[in-house]
Parts: sequence; structure tokens; C-alpha cells
Amino acid sequence: MLFRFSGLAASLLLLSAGAVQATPKPVMQELFSSSRTLGGRVVAYPAGTPEMRIYRITLPSGAKIPLHTHPSPVVVLVEKGALTNVRVVDGVEETSVVKAGDGFLEGHPGEPHYVVNQGDEPVVSLVTFASVEGMPNMIRME
Repeated sequence: MLFRFSGLAASLLLLSAGAVQATPKPVMQELFSSSRTLGGRVVAYPAGTPEMRIYRITLPSGAKIPLHTHPSPVVVLVEKGALTNVRVVDGVEETSVVKAGDGFLEGHPGEPHYVVNQGDEPVVSLVTFASVEGMPNMIRME
């Protein structure tokens, strides 16, 4: 059996086939990956019922999160601005400036640290805690 298409029918068939082929593909971009803190220590996952937490934290110019540790792994991805991370590694302060688009890993009890915005604009960060139910996100140090 032979089919004949009119010009309009053939055009519609080609257009619909083109629309199916033009379906957009997902774009996956790894933003950060690490198993070690900025101080070089490997983080450990706590025992308990896993609980993931994600926060968007905005630090105005001059704002500081005081000296603390994390009882679970924490991934920080800076979205805007530049965040200064000061950590104490084997009794010595080490400083890193983490700019927009970069990230870092925290979560070792032997590496207390604080973060501060020393820039002129707010710092916006996405912070993910790989924690367990009932565990605090951070432990302040005096």
C-alpha cells in the first residue's frame, strides 16, 4: 500500500519529529568534591539516623561566625562574595579566602575555625550538613 502526503501533512510530520529531537538534555556540573578539610584532615560521619541539612547563610560585611567545630561533615559553597576561613591546625592559625564559585569541607573536631566577611559586599553561601538526627550543626569554642 502506498501513502501520499500533501505538502502540509509532510511539513507537520517533519515539524513534530524535529520537536521530539529538540528535547533539552539535563546539565550536570559538579560544584565541589573533597574528603579532606582545608587543614588536610579527613572527616568522619557520625553514628545515628542520617539527616541532611541545607542552609543559605548570608554574612553582611564585617560579620563573623565565632570559633567553633562541627561534629559532622559540612560542605560550604560560596555563591557570592569572598569568605575568609581561619582555622587552627596543630595550634597554628591558617587562613584561606574562598571566593564565589568555590567551596570547602569542614567537620573534624581537631580543627576549630571561624569565618568572617572581610569584604565590602555580603557573602552568600550554601551550607550542607551531613549530620544525624538531634546533633547540633556546630559546637562553639570559648
